[in-house]
Amino acid sequence: MTMKNKWLGGLIIGLVLLAARTLGAQEKQPYDGSWESLQKMPVPAWFDDGKIGIFIHWGPYSVIGYRQGGRGYAEHVPKLLYSGREHYYPYMQDRWGATPPDFGYKDIIPEFKAENWDPEAWAKLFADVGFKYCVMTAEHHDGWANWDSDLTPWNAMDMGPKRDLVGDLGKALKTHGLKFAPSYHRERHQTFFAKKLYQVDAVPQDDIAEEIRRVPEAASLYGPFGLSKEFVDDYVARWKEIQTKYQPDFLWIDDVPIFTRNGNNSRTVPPDFKPEVQYFYDSFRNMITDFMNDGAARGAEVYVNNKGGNRNWPAGVGCLEKDNLKLKVIGPKWESCTTFGTSFGYLEGDRYKSIERVIHEMVEVISRNGNFLVNIGPKPDGTIPEPQMERLMAMKSWLSINGDAIYGSRYWKESEQQDEQLAFTTNGKKLYAIKLSKPDAPFVITGMAGWDAEKVASVRLLGSDAPVSYQMTPQGLKITPPTDLGQSEHAWSFEIVTDENQHHPNVIVHDADQALTGTKEVDLEGRADQSDPRHPPMKPFTLSGATVVIETASSATGFAKLPLAEASTWTVTANPQTKNDPLRSLCDGKLSTGIGPVFANGVQNGSYRLDLGTTQSVSAITSWSVDYKGKRGAQKIALYASDAATDPGWDLSDYTPLGTIDTGKAEANYTAASLRATEGHSLGKFRWIVWAVSPVTESGGGENTAFQELAVELAPST
Repeated sequence: MTMKNKWLGGLIIGLVLLAARTLGAQEKQPYDGSWESLQKMPVPAWFDDGKIGIFIHWGPYSVIGYRQGGRGYAEHVPKLLYSGREHYYPYMQDRWGATPPDFGYKDIIPEFKAENWDPEAWAKLFADVGFKYCVMTAEHHDGWANWDSDLTPWNAMDMGPKRDLVGDLGKALKTHGLKFAPSYHRERHQTFFAKKLYQVDAVPQDDIAEEIRRVPEAASLYGPFGLSKEFVDDYVARWKEIQTKYQPDFLWIDDVPIFTRNGNNSRTVPPDFKPEVQYFYDSFRNMITDFMNDGAARGAEVYVNNKGGNRNWPAGVGCLEKDNLKLKVIGPKWESCTTFGTSFGYLEGDRYKSIERVIHEMVEVISRNGNFLVNIGPKPDGTIPEPQMERLMAMKSWLSINGDAIYGSRYWKESEQQDEQLAFTTNGKKLYAIKLSKPDAPFVITGMAGWDAEKVASVRLLGSDAPVSYQMTPQGLKITPPTDLGQSEHAWSFEIVTDENQHHPNVIVHDADQALTGTKEVDLEGRADQSDPRHPPMKPFTLSGATVVIETASSATGFAKLPLAEASTWTVTANPQTKNDPLRSLCDGKLSTGIGPVFANGVQNGSYRLDLGTTQSVSAITSWSVDYKGKRGAQKIALYASDAATDPGWDLSDYTPLGTIDTGKAEANYTAASLRATEGHSLGKFRWIVWAVSPVTESGGGENTAFQELAVELAPST
């Protein structure tokens, strides 16, 4: 019998047995083993209402806590120790005094002790923050089991911590009312330590093979290699062990790239798979069916995820999910597993998102029918790194004030209003307008245009006892925020009580491919994004409480409203590199008819960034330009800012947008443009200011912007 016929024969027998089991139990089991049946699974109320979960990546890779370059998924480093030996072998020699095959990943495991771990303290913390469910790595791609397993000796009960991490945490979570999902990432293990990734046939890295030769027990950690029936059956058996021992509420599976690699294609209908991959695919279907039926038998509302831009399963089987996913539309039920930094696993010195960005991401995800699954990467001793704790505490503070706008909420007919930086949620007859910029001036909700005044019963600001003034206008509901904004920070929720249900279920973009269009691709290897970041699209707008002032002059000393600023010692950097005049000329207090620092031909995403040194209250941001050969007097720019303590990088989606400026064609040789806070206010507290431009070159094109001088004015209080 040929190998292919053997696989097909085994597949047919398996399907016949499944059919027999299904026919005998179909009266009791709601799922018959088909994808069509699984597409009918409902979204559990606890998941749809809970909105916010915590993800935990924790294992022996946490001991390493390092990745070349200091950015990216540190949980992938176990394989990089071997595939990137030019860098990692010297690192291992310096740290452990040895390298593979004398000392490998298996030898790091004893350092994973969890000696300071308290599952009860974790569960209480998660409940206090406001999480409603918890997803913890039962097994990542490295082959290590965080539970008390009878199927592998490489488990947390027999080695390392000598504790049942999954079981102990699951018990503690249940006492605090949280749902629990031990996540399962083993689908990529069969090539994780191999010479080539995502292949049906795979052989181990040479030093892995030598480690196994010297220590045969290591074979069950690093292998098996390739997509064998042995691997697939063991894959299913391990999940079945988790399911039986811990009765999880959710089956969380990572991307399965073999479905689209090595000559396979899951995007055709039906999928075009090699026999080995077809067996894996069908085993997944059977495994999910068994999990869903087991949940039904227990009377538990259980659910699954459908991971990846190229989804693992047909659309409708579980919720859409992708790393740091940001749908631009209101989509079918989805989830964003979101990092605080660049890594899921513990990475010493990681670069973290600002607290404001974390809060804003959470709000934006939920406003578009998503769930926010935010990740922590504990240290190997079981303690949570301080920057992560800081963000957890900020979430707790914000949710304790604004939870009514989040928990149990549903999406509105619109998810956002960009000109006022608003996001929307609903709960019954209540509409929540969540302001992502400080509400220090009146604003209008244009989605309520045409409403009668009687449709609005009341408006209040969550976290403030001060009355809120409002009136219906032809443009929509105009809200005048109170002077006392209460205790909330980073985003402010206005509760609008109306006379009818505000949920609009008909606005979902049901087609998953369409919903995912334009979302960022995930690097399966977890590398930090090294590409030149594109400016996020920004429609013309001005930050609430600010105005744009433009002035032209015939000379450098001719400005009356916007006189040239004095020289400063602030540091200016550029992305990408500029040419001609040095960057320091942008803060030297001088204007000339020179070209200034400009970007090379063809650059369309140039940015200048000014570092104030510390976070300060900013009242105005100004730039001056000079007509150069009839080309560069005008300005067209987008302004961004960040309060990050360390360099936030050049991905402008990490920054707070402040406004756009377009001075039009140059009317005089000199042009000044300024974004200015209204009297008595500030644009916000920031350290980093960015002027994002597209330059004009000698050959034409671009957006007619080049600067000779940049300046920031600070509010008097600083």
